[in-house]
Amino acid sequence: MAEASNNKYLKKRKNRDVWMFQIRIPKEIRHLYDGKEIYVQSLQTSCVKTARLRRDSLLGQIAVQKEQAIDGGRSTFLGFYNNLDQAKREAKGNRMEAYYQLEHSTLVGTEEHPEIRHEAFRAVESGVMPVKYTYSMREALNDWLGKNKLRNKDTIVKMKSTAERFLRYLNVHDTPLMGIERKQVIGFTDQLIQEVSVSTIKGHLSRLKSIYDHAWRIAEIDKRDNPFDSHILTHYEEGAIVEKKQLFSREEINKIINWADSESESIKALVYLGLYTGCRISEICAVTPEDLYIEGELMALYIRKGKTTAATRTVPLPKAVHEIVRKRLESVDAGQSLIGMDGKKASRVFSNFKSAKVTKDKSRTFHSFRVHMSTAYQRANVNESTAAFALGHKGGKTMTYGYYSKGEELRKLCKNAERAAAVIEKDWLIREL
Repeated sequence: MAEASNNKYLKKRKNRDVWMFQIRIPKEIRHLYDGKEIYVQSLQTSCVKTARLRRDSLLGQIAVQKEQAIDGGRSTFLGFYNNLDQAKREAKGNRMEAYYQLEHSTLVGTEEHPEIRHEAFRAVESGVMPVKYTYSMREALNDWLGKNKLRNKDTIVKMKSTAERFLRYLNVHDTPLMGIERKQVIGFTDQLIQEVSVSTIKGHLSRLKSIYDHAWRIAEIDKRDNPFDSHILTHYEEGAIVEKKQLFSREEINKIINWADSESESIKALVYLGLYTGCRISEICAVTPEDLYIEGELMALYIRKGKTTAATRTVPLPKAVHEIVRKRLESVDAGQSLIGMDGKKASRVFSNFKSAKVTKDKSRTFHSFRVHMSTAYQRANVNESTAAFALGHKGGKTMTYGYYSKGEELRKLCKNAERAAAVIEKDWLIREL
């Protein structure tokens, strides 16, 4: 057993008496190996002892590469820099002191990393810190995350995802913020436009700008133009084909409703609330029992926070969903999601069913329910501003309805919601004979 364990990462090819070195490359440094996950190299020896020595040498190189990749050698540099800087300050210009008499390796206590050691010495002498050893994107991101733990979960996930995406584009594990050039960001947007919409690109740039601004606010980088700021994307918008969300057909709607009726009360509530309110999936999943208002036959939910400022509103609930909502209220505790899942999971569940059983058309998604409800309000001849308020569109902010609409205001909202619900049922839910 001891012999076998001593031969870790060593193997022989079939019918060949030559030892090979094989290892799974850490993801942080795969860009150094053309993205390969498994690295194989001939050790050019049939002697196991020689093979072990050569293997150990390669393992040492990989370990150094991983260390350098994780922080670009910054921690090593700062360790050397601090030792040398302290020695220089203690010398106070006296040429007989250790700083001027001893080798760098003696002052920092090691012969390793000679290049970084020399760079640290030059930085102490010149007072200029090499850009590559300055504050990095991952450091700024981690600090931002630590100070924004109470932010919306979706915001946290997107911030991490955007940073990872930009670093993948640069083909590095991490990068110094001060080393990022606007031309790199332009290249990043040029690549993104092949995959995502202009609005998504704007979101990525906004999040990257926030990371950079955060680093400056906490004084980790010098004030300078933010490379992620002031990018003009009109040339993308002019040539972009905007794919608006489309209505589901009557057949498709009924497939979705039949599926919802056969699933859990949680899924049923998600689908019915989406169809009969036009609320975004993230808004529905964020609703808790405390966000519901029930008075006699009147029922509404409060959207406290949403995608835009107009999203904060009172949403009237038509009678078609009252019983579904009451059942959910019996199943969840105070403070819990009425649906019982977050927006990300709900989106995945709905999308998986829709793509497998209804349609693969990307213009038809859960968001299409907003189009259905908006169309229903229009067909029911409901005032456009009133409909905009209920749906959380910008135009609805001109209405007198408040966030906590009650009494006569709520009665009017619910009456209009019933008119729209009647259109939903007539035009999409009643099957043709």
